[in-house]
Amino acid sequence: MWTQRDGEVRQSDHVSRLQLNSAIRLGTSPARPDRVTRITSPKEIGQPTAVARLHRSTSHPAITFAACALAVATVDLVSKRLAVAFLAERDVPVMGNVIRLAVVLNDQSAFGIALGPYTWHINFALTLIALVLTVVLCQALSRIDVWAPIVLGLIAGAAAGNLLSLLLSPRGVIDFVAVSRGDGRELVFNLADVAAVLGLLLIVRTGVRVVHAIRAGDSGVILRR
Repeated sequence: MWTQRDGEVRQSDHVSRLQLNSAIRLGTSPARPDRVTRITSPKEIGQPTAVARLHRSTSHPAITFAACALAVATVDLVSKRLAVAFLAERDVPVMGNVIRLAVVLNDQSAFGIALGPYTWHINFALTLIALVLTVVLCQALSRIDVWAPIVLGLIAGAAAGNLLSLLLSPRGVIDFVAVSRGDGRELVFNLADVAAVLGLLLIVRTGVRVVHAIRAGDSGVILRR
C-alpha cells in the first residue's frame, strides 16, 4: 500500500512539473489554465509604448516651437537674398500674367496693403506683438493641441523674418511673388507671408480644441504652468 501511494505521489509530482513547464512555455498560469499571461520577450523590454512615444514627442513643445520658427525665418531670409541676387533686374513669369517672380520693395503691409502714413510703425508693432504672443501661448496651447508648437512656430518664424527685414531694409520688406488681382493690381508677398497665413489658418484648429476643452471644464489645463 505504501509503495503504491508513493508511486502515486511521485507520478502526481511528475505530472505537476510537466504542467508547470508547459505553462511556462505557453505563457499560461498552471493554477488558472483559463487565463493567459503574456510573457514579455527581451526584445520588447525597454521599448516605449505608443503613449510614451507621444508624451516624449510633446514633452518639449518649446524646442519644437523654436526649431520651426528658426527654420521659417531662415528660409525666408535666404529666399529674399536669392531673389535680390537673381531677380533684381528681371521678371520671371510663372503662370502667364497671373503670377510672376520679381523683386518689389514693399513699404506697406503684408500683400501690399497700405495702412496710411504710420504703416511702418504699425507693421513693427503688430509683428512684435505676434512674436511675443506666440512665445507666451506656446506652452499652454501645447497641452490642448500637440500641433500648437508647430502652428505657432510658423507664425513666429514669419514674424521674425519680416521683423528683421523691416529693421535691415529701410526702403521696404523684400517681396518677390506677385499675383494679379485682375483689376490691374497685384498682391505681392514673400515666403514669410505664406507661412504666416498658413499658421493663421491652422490656428483655427487649435482654437476649436481650446473651446471644446473649456466647455468640457478643462480650462485649468490651459492655465496651469
